[in-house]
Amino acid sequence: TLNFHGTWRDLDSIVLPTRGVSLAFESGAGRVFSADASGPVQPKSGPFARLHVRAQWWQPFGDRWYAQARIEAGQVFARNEVEVPETQRFRAGGDDSVRGYAYRSLTPQVDGVDVGGRVVATGSLEIAHPISASLPDLWGAAFVDAGNAANSWQEWRAALGTGVGVRWRTPVGPLRADIAYGEEIKAWRLHISVGVAL
Repeated sequence: TLNFHGTWRDLDSIVLPTRGVSLAFESGAGRVFSADASGPVQPKSGPFARLHVRAQWWQPFGDRWYAQARIEAGQVFARNEVEVPETQRFRAGGDDSVRGYAYRSLTPQVDGVDVGGRVVATGSLEIAHPISASLPDLWGAAFVDAGNAANSWQEWRAALGTGVGVRWRTPVGPLRADIAYGEEIKAWRLHISVGVAL
């Protein structure tokens, strides 16, 4: 494969953003070569392309309230019979995707095995506010996430995750602790992470 990744940012802070926009773009093209034991190339060989975009937005409002939104979408372009490598497919779920689900657990399966999807779309909306005037770097937050990976847009169905959390704004980025409920699995999940995925 031949790949290109690019990022554009217009933020008040890369480490602790509260206002601005970040855009990330990934593209790639390649060819799958597949042969059986006797050697001839099978129909599952062929070219493919991959596109993935991620946009994030931060905006303060009101009396020390802060909003954050994220949207991402991706697709692999190939004939149905081309066996695109799993590393070039998409998965969703986890801290910076759809909270309430395990990391990369939202993905198509074949015979009970996760195989990755040819399309992905996720989104998130979050609001946060300092917990008290005496602790300006400790924020409380509420959020809703949605998204999934699938083999096609016709098969895509959003999995929903909702929850609350706390944010400690440290010099190396926000330390986040979230508790989220995954509607598809009817269970709560704890998510802990550091920094901002731009």
